[in-house]
Amino acid sequence: MTDKFLTIGAIVLSLLLASLITRDGALALTALPFLAYLGAGFLESPGLEHIRLSARRSLRTTQENGASEIEVRVIVLNEGPGINLVRISDPLQQNMKITQGDLEQWTALGAGQEAQLSYTFQAGRGSYAWDTVEARVSDPLNLIESRLELPAPAEVQVRPRIKKFRPFPLKPESTLHSPGLVPAHTGGSGTDFLGVREYHPGDPLRRMDWRRTARHPHQFFSKEFEQEEVVDIGLILDGRRRADLHVGGDNLFEHTLSATASLAEVLLERGNRVSLLVLGDRLTSVYPGFSKAQLNRILRILAKVEPGSNASPISLEYVPLRMFSSRALIVILSPLSPEDYPIFPRLRARGNQGLLISPDIVAFARATFPNDPPSQLALRVTRLERRMELRKIAQLGVRVIDWQVDQPLPPLIRNILRPARGQKR
Repeated sequence: MTDKFLTIGAIVLSLLLASLITRDGALALTALPFLAYLGAGFLESPGLEHIRLSARRSLRTTQENGASEIEVRVIVLNEGPGINLVRISDPLQQNMKITQGDLEQWTALGAGQEAQLSYTFQAGRGSYAWDTVEARVSDPLNLIESRLELPAPAEVQVRPRIKKFRPFPLKPESTLHSPGLVPAHTGGSGTDFLGVREYHPGDPLRRMDWRRTARHPHQFFSKEFEQEEVVDIGLILDGRRRADLHVGGDNLFEHTLSATASLAEVLLERGNRVSLLVLGDRLTSVYPGFSKAQLNRILRILAKVEPGSNASPISLEYVPLRMFSSRALIVILSPLSPEDYPIFPRLRARGNQGLLISPDIVAFARATFPNDPPSQLALRVTRLERRMELRKIAQLGVRVIDWQVDQPLPPLIRNILRPARGQKR
């Protein structure tokens, strides 16, 4: 029953009560048109046993100017007798901003006819899922209403923006003993010349160094090439509350998350083994893997990640490094807290090579500081403390990138991974 039915029913009841109290039959006669109106509604209302509706849903995702839009289309088919009035509606999901269309539609459906509900919404990073669409069937006077939930499941993910990184050279301290694209500084089947050694039985003739052999008639020499292997890389994303800093319409965490997705893509494209660990209110992980399937696993996790809401200090110190091998290059993406330092000595003690990409939280929040002398002094002290903390980490042999998020990240990574002057490439 609708609000309209209840209102008219209340009017009829009031008139009948007034007629009894005042013993005035005219008041009772006044209620007759309202009773007839309600009766017409009862007669025209379809029973639930006669309603046969089905629904199907389709989704289409488009990207324009870096923003994602999802077009939702729901088709409702009437497989039973004609319906005079039906309202089709979809739920409003969190962070859904409708840009075109509407979430509900009133229509009439004859036998075998279809009705279409379509709308477009702007979608931020996340997962969007529907199980049903609601249909409210009523009589032409909208007095008696039947509510149905029609199955129409669908799900779509808006993944983080990936900025295409040009491949950069990795100089790991150790590699996995599997064929890959990273020089392993050991002899094997590669393309880069490593040196010359004495001939071993079984060496292919095409690798013989005939010039040196000619200078030493009683010895044979073979050319040796540098083995190219796979690197094991672990990505650690800081998703704590501290990392979720908003300034105007910008969000520091989204920059860090996008950089994580971009790194995962370029590293997996180069054939490396990549894993992911996200630190928030709880730990979320993707265990080591290869190929596009692994990239899809990582992007699915990153699409759903929400920054932690826990206000208590959670330190990177307690990250379970055991999920990474001791040969892994650990890349930590975090603005850092003072209590996070212990993870870096622990990481180096395990034999892992470390790379810290630290979004500059001080530079990002600079616009929020007042322009008065005490605030500017506090800003300078905070910046100095941050530089000292990063230098302390770098002294452990961890490579550190102090990243201002409005600057491109790939050149900074190439620069930090470039061999020092005089070092053999």
